[in-house]
Amino acid sequence: MIRNYWKYALYSPILRIIYLVISGGLTFGFGIASISGVLDLIKIDFNLSEMSEQAIVGVLVLGCFVGASIAGPVSARWGRRPTILLAAGCGALGYALIPAGYGLGGLLVGRSFAGLCIGLLSMVVPMYAAETTPARHRGAVVSLFQLAITLGILAAYGAPLAFAGALPWPILLGLGILPVCLCALITLLLPESPRWLAAKGDREGERAAVQALGLAGEWQASPPSFDRVSTGNPANAGHGMIRRGSVNAVLFLCSALFVLQNLSGIDGILYYAPRIFQELGFPAGTAALAATFGLGLVNVLATIAAIALVDRLGRRPLLILGSAAMAAGLAAVILAAGFDLPWLGLAGLAIFIAAFALSLGPLPYVLMSELFPSEVRESGIAMASATSWLFNALIAFTFLSMVAAFGLSGTIGLFLAICLLSVIFCLAFVPETRGARLEDIETAVLAGRPLRQLGGQIGGPDTSPAR
Repeated sequence: MIRNYWKYALYSPILRIIYLVISGGLTFGFGIASISGVLDLIKIDFNLSEMSEQAIVGVLVLGCFVGASIAGPVSARWGRRPTILLAAGCGALGYALIPAGYGLGGLLVGRSFAGLCIGLLSMVVPMYAAETTPARHRGAVVSLFQLAITLGILAAYGAPLAFAGALPWPILLGLGILPVCLCALITLLLPESPRWLAAKGDREGERAAVQALGLAGEWQASPPSFDRVSTGNPANAGHGMIRRGSVNAVLFLCSALFVLQNLSGIDGILYYAPRIFQELGFPAGTAALAATFGLGLVNVLATIAAIALVDRLGRRPLLILGSAAMAAGLAAVILAAGFDLPWLGLAGLAIFIAAFALSLGPLPYVLMSELFPSEVRESGIAMASATSWLFNALIAFTFLSMVAAFGLSGTIGLFLAICLLSVIFCLAFVPETRGARLEDIETAVLAGRPLRQLGGQIGGPDTSPAR
């Protein structure tokens, strides 16, 4: 029986796709958060200034921005599978350079390559999974990517806590090579996306990929329309498409949600959590790392809840209520900093993280995948995602400087104001797409309906004023 299980685990197409999604998400999560637990050690080793600390954090995020920006054209030209392997190669090189003993320069170059890997994977792995998973499993499989990211963050927070004093910081950072290699190995066991092959006119390759992925029945029942399959190349989609109907408004909405997501403070908290806990009064070292690990655990549990609730409660209510709860959590952090109440600060950050995982964390990705018409979906997602990484880098490069200039309470106050702005923005512009067919949403977008009316309303038409 055990032998049959392993045979199924290795050869089942859906399980191999799930393994790819999980390994890609783990690479993403561990890569962006692993610096938080070792930044103090790096500062001591290299006698770093505040600006240099921010540069070490931010250089990875800039790499992510570059990777996300080129993921669409690269995967359109060469395919999803080679792009994932390219990303894994960049990641393996980056994580090998960090512990190789090349000093600060090796650390910066290594983190740049790791960021390039993460940026590519953040775009291409969910895209590949969506194109190769049977329709009945697609939502659950793609949602696993976000869950795996939170598990990677939790692992990044747990590694310094578990191996404090036992492993040097270059080895702790270099552990990121493990999910990268796993991602590459699994990719080698999978075929190219049949939808990409169909768009390229490779009928023989398409048939072989469909057969290998177990999609033959679904493919026969609903084959892709070759002139509608997106390849991420703006030339294929047509520059005119972006100006049709409400497509520009959708691009504005998705980009704005990502700006709000990153300016809400989540990136500063993920990258600098131990430093924040020290500012709140937790002792440096194990206590701050343990509190940080607690935030990572809350993030995982809240993400599981988000996966369960997003299709029950809807996108719009979760965004509005989640943004309000994020503001409330940050208000508690400000009180904790002002009155020396570290445990209140921990509770406030836990509320913030949980609310983020239910709202501004996953839902911008959900909405952009639903609202962009099929012909510009990849190019639209690429532009929105690049916007996300750009503002992510802004926070990475400025958070410590903001705390030095305005204090922790002042910096958190700025993030609180962004969360309140998010509540107002979502009330004004975000549509409810729960239960709406993608084809109906696309028709509404191309017809130029106002943003609030793009998804319609469950149980009746949207009668809200046009915006």
